[in-house]
Amino acid sequence: MAAFQDHEEILEAAFKDPNNTPIIFEPSNVNQVIKSRHYDADPDLHYSKTQLWDMEVKKAHNPAKYLRHLLRPGSLQVFNLQTNGPTETFVRVTDQGTWVDPTTYNTVIEQVFLDNENERVFFIGVPEVEGPDGHKIVAGTNQPLFHVEHSVTGTEEEPLNVWRVVHLDNDEDGKLREAFKRLTDSPYLREFNEVYIREDLGKKLERR
Repeated sequence: MAAFQDHEEILEAAFKDPNNTPIIFEPSNVNQVIKSRHYDADPDLHYSKTQLWDMEVKKAHNPAKYLRHLLRPGSLQVFNLQTNGPTETFVRVTDQGTWVDPTTYNTVIEQVFLDNENERVFFIGVPEVEGPDGHKIVAGTNQPLFHVEHSVTGTEEEPLNVWRVVHLDNDEDGKLREAFKRLTDSPYLREFNEVYIREDLGKKLERR
């Protein structure tokens, strides 16, 4: 298993590997999406960069709330939490619906690196880990391992939500790319942003 300090290096190497399947989303201008014809929202709703990063930090620690549409209830484990100045590392284990078939769950083990200074978070998928009770936890085999970066760029008033993911598989049948095309084609915010806006900010945001 890789050391935590290698998160970014591991992710970048995976993106450069021609045997893998990278998916890079266009940065999302969240306020433009909120103001589009696809939403009915409180007129004073404006998503700041500080709030967007706050969402990413909370989602990293508690995907059971912000990714509840993907996770099997009760499956979340977070352990080995370490803090070093503006950075945090921990292990996160969840049962997630697969990208291709959300009704099929798969155990996902991620080494997480939160960089609060640069507002970036890395999730490195690993095949196994020792749990807090000393027992080995093994990742599922219903989909390939994957690494993810979520980050926040732009300005305080016009933040951009950045997401990219790389699967350690060449996607010979094209099903992964097909599943992600449905996400990239969606005119809506990702569900975790909607959860934060409604439940943390207490603002109205309804899809049309």
